[in-house]
Amino acid sequence: MYPPLINILSYLDEHNIDYRLLSNDDFRKTNSKTLNKLLNFWDYFGYTIKCFFFLIRKPKNVLYFESVSAVPLAVYNRFFGLSKNNILVHYHEYFSVEDYKRQSFFERLGRKYELPLLKKATWISHTNEDRLNLFKEDFSVLDKSQLCIMPNYPSEKWLKVNRIETDASLDEIKEPIRLVHIGSLSFEALFLNEVLDYFGNDDRFTLDFYSRTDNVNIIDRINSYNNINFLGSIDYNNITDLNGKYDIGLVLYKGNSLNFTFNAPNKIFEYLALNMDVWCSSKLLTANKHMIKDSFPKMLMVDYENLNSFDITKAIERKGLFYKSSPYICEVVYNKLLVEINNSLKV
Repeated sequence: MYPPLINILSYLDEHNIDYRLLSNDDFRKTNSKTLNKLLNFWDYFGYTIKCFFFLIRKPKNVLYFESVSAVPLAVYNRFFGLSKNNILVHYHEYFSVEDYKRQSFFERLGRKYELPLLKKATWISHTNEDRLNLFKEDFSVLDKSQLCIMPNYPSEKWLKVNRIETDASLDEIKEPIRLVHIGSLSFEALFLNEVLDYFGNDDRFTLDFYSRTDNVNIIDRINSYNNINFLGSIDYNNITDLNGKYDIGLVLYKGNSLNFTFNAPNKIFEYLALNMDVWCSSKLLTANKHMIKDSFPKMLMVDYENLNSFDITKAIERKGLFYKSSPYICEVVYNKLLVEINNSLKV
């Protein structure tokens, strides 16, 4: 499960909301791309059938994520209608009309028949205002009262676990500067080559990568440097253990699509919660709205294509600045969703 879903489920558990999770985490994979496509189709088909039969039980609230999850609801709505269900929708990504043409069969199918569901929904959320505005242009018939913003923030528990009694330990970043990147890796979608070329074999820095990738070319390239390490995957719930071990968290997306250009990745807020500065790709226009310069941890925008012009000494300078704990916590955001769910239960 991806982090925002983990946080939402934890929040619902804490508030004693009874739910049933229907997910596709157990999809099969092989080394054959052709076979993967066939397995993917049949696994999604099975997921759709499973969800369809669950809907027959008529749950009061149905919260689905992304258009790919809309197919079973669209089918059920076609035969039985959804007048007795409260529909809630959340999009972790934004895909334009053109983007959807390149998505999987079930994603295209879900979007094609999704509009009746969206018209009925009492809650439709995107992760930020920019993505929501793009979505409103795609579905201009929807009412503003249906539309919400639900960012991908970490839990308040991250701040409590990592609360510091004094800012003295964070007053200065010393060499070697400890860099970290957590998440997916790609030469095409991330400024990975640029970062490796610039920081590799430079004793002023160390750089650790935590990722589930099994791409041998990427792993070998990373491990070819004496100060850079590939450490494999890390469970989301264990990321808080990294507090105090790193100075800077890296966000490297190139912004190759609207989805990434108008993105403020959850890693920004997770790094800040762990008292790390953040160096975020300047290609992410929405992330720029979260820039922090006058306190620390900082959140700075970096042109990874021109790292030679990046003033690292100035970037890590904290003299005259004060420590400010991250204000980005998911509980405040999810409280609005909880109100919507509870209101439907009273009807």
